[in-house]
Amino acid sequence: MEKMKKDSFLIVGSGGRECAFALKLFEDTILHAFVSHKNPAIIECVEKSGGKYIVGNVNNAKDVASFAKENNIDYAFVSADDPLSNGVIDEMLNYNIKAVGGTKAATKIEWDKIYSIDMMQKVCPGFTPYYQSIENKKDLPSAIQMFKEKGMQIVVKPQGLTGGKGVKVMPEHLKDYSDCVNYASELLDKCPNEKVLLVEKLKGIEFTVMGITDGENLVMSPASYDYPFRFKNDLGAGTGGMGCFTNNEKKLPFMNNKDLQDCQDIMQKIIDEMRNDGLSFSGVLNGGFFKTKEGIKFMEFNGRFGDPEGLNILTILESSFADLIRDMWHKTLSENKVSFIKKASVIKYLVAKEYPQESAKATVFTMDKEAINELGVNIFFASSIKTSDNQYQTLKKSRAIAIGAIADKIEEAGDLVNQAIERFVHTDLEYRSDIGSKENLDKLLNYDFKNKPKNRAKPLSKM
Repeated sequence: MEKMKKDSFLIVGSGGRECAFALKLFEDTILHAFVSHKNPAIIECVEKSGGKYIVGNVNNAKDVASFAKENNIDYAFVSADDPLSNGVIDEMLNYNIKAVGGTKAATKIEWDKIYSIDMMQKVCPGFTPYYQSIENKKDLPSAIQMFKEKGMQIVVKPQGLTGGKGVKVMPEHLKDYSDCVNYASELLDKCPNEKVLLVEKLKGIEFTVMGITDGENLVMSPASYDYPFRFKNDLGAGTGGMGCFTNNEKKLPFMNNKDLQDCQDIMQKIIDEMRNDGLSFSGVLNGGFFKTKEGIKFMEFNGRFGDPEGLNILTILESSFADLIRDMWHKTLSENKVSFIKKASVIKYLVAKEYPQESAKATVFTMDKEAINELGVNIFFASSIKTSDNQYQTLKKSRAIAIGAIADKIEEAGDLVNQAIERFVHTDLEYRSDIGSKENLDKLLNYDFKNKPKNRAKPLSKM
C-alpha cells in the first residue's frame, strides 16, 4: 500500500516552547524550522523528519515567509511573542501559506496591556480589576490618589512587551505610593510614545489557562500554575518562568468548577469580540487570572503558548498536535477532537547563575539523555547548543534547558524531575527544586482568600 504523503509544517523560534512543538510534530509531518540558533532537539527532529532548517532572524517577517514559500510549507505555526508582534503571520498569509497564529493586529491583545484591559472592561467588567492608564506625568498624582482613597496597593506596568521583567508591585518592588509615581514617571520618560498602566494589586493566587482557538471555537487546556521568581520560596527577581505544573484534571487543586467555567466564558467573549472587530486570531489565547475572595479576576492576556506553561500542555496532549493545527486553520476545532492525558505534569528550567541577567560567558554542561528518557522524563532544549556527544553549552541569554515529567500527582512528577536533574545532569546550572513540591502545594491549598494568606502565594504579574 502506498504511504500517505505527509504535510510539511513550519515552526518559528528556537526556545523550549518550540522544542516542545518539534517533539510533537516530527513523527507525523515533514518538519521545517526557522530558528535563531541551533537548538539541538529541534535540529534533530527536523533532520529525522526529512525537513530543512535555517538560522536567521525569527522577527524578520519577509525572511520567514520566503523560507516557507521556498519549501512549499503546508502549515505554519507561530506561537512566540516577538515574531507575532512583528507580523510574521501577516507576511505568510500574504504568501497564501496556511499560517496559524495571531496577526500583528490581533496579538495586540498581548503587546498592548492597555488595549487588552480596555477590552476586558467592555465585555467582562465584573472580572476586571480597577485600573487607570496614564499618558502624562502630570496626571500621576491624581491617579495615585484614587488608589489611595480606595485603599488599594498598585501594580505599575509598561504598556508594551518587556519579556516578563517590566512589572513592579507594591510593596515588593515599590515600597509606597511615591515609589509608584517615580517608577511610572521613569517608564513614561523611557518610552514617551507609550502609556503606563496602574492596576489594583489583586490578593489571591495567580494562575494561567490557555485556550486553543480557531478564531471561533475554543477548547480549554488544563490550567497551570507557574513560578516566575528566580529562587526557592518565590524569592529574587522576576524571570521568564522557572517552571510550572498542571494537575491531573483541567482545574488546579485550589480551583472549583465555577472558576474554570468563568475563565472559559471570559475567553470566549474576548475571542468573539476580536472576531466582531475583524481581527484574525487563531492559535492560543493565554489567559492570566487571579483567584480572589470575590472569585476570578483578570490579569493579562498573551496571544500564544506560554513558556513554560506550553511545555506542560504539550507533554500531556494526547491527540495529534498536527491535526490540532490543521483544525485551527480550517476552523473545525471542537472539544471531541482534543484530548489530554489525565495526569499531572511538572516542568523545571535550568538556568545560569546570573539569570535573569545576561551571563558573561557560557556555562558548559553534560547530560545523560538516554538515562533521563528511561526515567520517563522529557528534555526540552532552549537557550543552549550542542558542542559534542552529551556535552552542551548555554548561550548568554535566557533559560538553558527544561526538564519535565508526568505522574498521577503533581508532587510525584516534581520528584521525578528532581531525580533526573540530580542524577544525570552535570552542571553549575541552577533550578528550583521546590516547584510542584508537597510543601508548596500545601501553601496554596491553605491560602486564606478572605483575609491575608496563611502562607505566601504568588502576587506578581509576570507581564
